[in-house]
Amino acid sequence: MRTNTTKGIAPVAAIIIALLVLGGGGYMVKKGMVAEKEKKVLQEQAEKIAKTEAERIEKEQKEKAEMAKIGRTITLKLDEQNKSGQKGEAVITQTSPNTLKVIVNITGKPSKVAMPSHIHLGSCTTLGAVKYPLTNVDKGAAQTELPLTLEQLVSELPLSINVHKSASDAKVYVACGNIESKINPSPAESTSIETGMPVPGTETKEAVVAGKTESTGDITVIYDVNGFSPSAITIKKGTSVLFLNKTGKKASVASNDHPAHLLYPEFDQYKTDAKGKDEFRFTFEKAGTWGYHDHLNASMTGTVTVTE
Repeated sequence: MRTNTTKGIAPVAAIIIALLVLGGGGYMVKKGMVAEKEKKVLQEQAEKIAKTEAERIEKEQKEKAEMAKIGRTITLKLDEQNKSGQKGEAVITQTSPNTLKVIVNITGKPSKVAMPSHIHLGSCTTLGAVKYPLTNVDKGAAQTELPLTLEQLVSELPLSINVHKSASDAKVYVACGNIESKINPSPAESTSIETGMPVPGTETKEAVVAGKTESTGDITVIYDVNGFSPSAITIKKGTSVLFLNKTGKKASVASNDHPAHLLYPEFDQYKTDAKGKDEFRFTFEKAGTWGYHDHLNASMTGTVTVTE
């Protein structure tokens, strides 16, 4: 009887063991599938985080690049037309990522009425239709804001700025200048005098920066027939800048806007003891970005950025 019982138990035990083995194997398979699924989820999460971070960095770099463009300018001379006795200068400045400020200054024979001004298609010799209306020039000056970038404006060339005698006599042109493709860099894109190195994240397009003079320690800006060099500098508040006139002609350095010089009234050579001299030293005590020009040749311009 005992022998038969033992024989009967053996198959049952074998079945139980087989079931345990199969059950354990199934558990291991299931566990492996869960681990693989978790691994895939973690990988997808990591890829999503990496993509988000890359997009954030790209957006940040794009925003920095756009902000660095603020302060870029295009400057053009407005030549006399039809023996009007009037000429001047126009400065087109990027004041925000999507806004241009157009400043028109007219000198010479004063006008008793406001003079319409526009950006026209074509050049001054082949003037076309009005592309962008500008504010009327009144008492020698006008300012207009346009929802554009300098790159967009340049892509539409040829264009010109034309000033008319009056609204009732618009067919008579008094001054005109062609808009050129050369874009002057903003202060942020210029070489910093303090370090002699480009501002990180920007591409400098400035000439070699003039150094400090041995005798005074001033920052030196050379003014010759090609303009101011360097045309854009960055200094700390309280720093003096020495402007040396090497043009062989009379010059008078002053802050914008021409001809009133109200941007930084004290920064005006004509009001100092250096009036009529070839050396003008000025100490900048106000933080900000200060555009300037030669009052006797307003197309020659520069920028001084003063930091705290």
